[in-house]
Amino acid sequence: MKRSAKISYRSFWLLSAVVLALFFTSKFWKSDQLISWDISLYYSYLPATFIYHDLKVEKPETMAAWQKMGQFYMNEDTDGHKFVKMTCGLAFLYSPFFFLSHGYALLSDAYPADGFSQPYRIGLLASTAFFTLLGMWFLRKTLLRFFSDGSVAITLAVVYLGTNLFYYSLKEPMSHAYNFFLVSLIFHLYFRYEDRPSLLKALGIGAASGLLVLIRPTDILVLLFPAILFIRHNKEHITRHILAMIIAGIMGFAMLLPQLFYWHYMTGNWVIYSYNQERFFFSDPEIWKGLFSYRKGWVIYSPALVFAIIGFGFLWFKDRLISVASLVTLFIALWVTFSWWCWWYGGGFGARPMIDFLPLTAFAFAAVFEKLNIAPRLVKAPVYLVLVALCFCSVFYAKQYKSTIIHHDSMSKELFWAQFMLDHHVQNFDQLIDPPDYDAAMRNEEE
Repeated sequence: MKRSAKISYRSFWLLSAVVLALFFTSKFWKSDQLISWDISLYYSYLPATFIYHDLKVEKPETMAAWQKMGQFYMNEDTDGHKFVKMTCGLAFLYSPFFFLSHGYALLSDAYPADGFSQPYRIGLLASTAFFTLLGMWFLRKTLLRFFSDGSVAITLAVVYLGTNLFYYSLKEPMSHAYNFFLVSLIFHLYFRYEDRPSLLKALGIGAASGLLVLIRPTDILVLLFPAILFIRHNKEHITRHILAMIIAGIMGFAMLLPQLFYWHYMTGNWVIYSYNQERFFFSDPEIWKGLFSYRKGWVIYSPALVFAIIGFGFLWFKDRLISVASLVTLFIALWVTFSWWCWWYGGGFGARPMIDFLPLTAFAFAAVFEKLNIAPRLVKAPVYLVLVALCFCSVFYAKQYKSTIIHHDSMSKELFWAQFMLDHHVQNFDQLIDPPDYDAAMRNEEE
């Protein structure tokens, strides 16, 4: 390790210690409802395949076991074929921890080896923490190419503690922390490939990209970032890498094959739209609400993102190509993400789909911290005090959400400020919530 990278190295391991301590002290795995809603859909492939051997969930013992998953359901096509709405990609990242948990349950007399008892829930949460930290590690290695060690160290802390990644790394093993890892890995591999091209690195980029899309198809947008950086080269340079691009593309497509075979097995069709009537309204995106609404605003519940917004200005003068690539990618991601009929994405803490794109904001964070680190102390001290306060707010909001003080989908401006920094429900909580109209939203008529 280079001497100049010691600060960010220590920052990473300090964050790891924090995550580990919170993992063991919170004991969120004790909740029987951990495997519920979207998590149950992502996870169902594993017990269905390796424990019950019943992907179609037709056997009585499978249906009885599936009752242990909260709010599990299967979608149905017009011919009556049933299938899981969510794609199977996340099951691949769950799987190492699932198999360890299953092995322990088989050897233990204390827990049933049914896919849902406590060892499996521990495994799921451990996988979330593990891949979050692995994403931080690869993000650190990428940022060190452009920014000072101290700036990168602060960026790692703020990306974790100042955003809703903190909550999703510990409490709910949804797709977002895992895709944060995959995006960070793709960026790392891309820059490694630029340093010294090899077919092995191209395979890695293809595999990570394919898995990213398999988990959340709209996250294919993140590939715009390396694509913009790559096409800056002249035609001759691009031509020399055609073979690597073809190999990466083939590997990416290979990662999608399990889902195609699943759809064919379940419905007889190789490709289906598994979300049925749910759709995007691309001509009417709710970007402002997605960023600043009290219901789910990304910036409202991850207030340290204000520094990233400012940081993009500094990034423009630091590296215009990185600035353009990250801004273009992030803007298109915002447009697509908040064009979804349910722009608040049901229950969740903050704008959870944007966690996947946090590595793009990391460049802006690092740019502003690099400038701040050389600023006069009279400027630096109060600004860092504000930063610490914003990170504290984000962590406290996560605690409020865990305690249902922040409502899962019905927050209002009045409720937000009535219970600002309170650790209990206000007396008129039910009168202050603002429930969304899901039926109207499906028609793009929700206010």
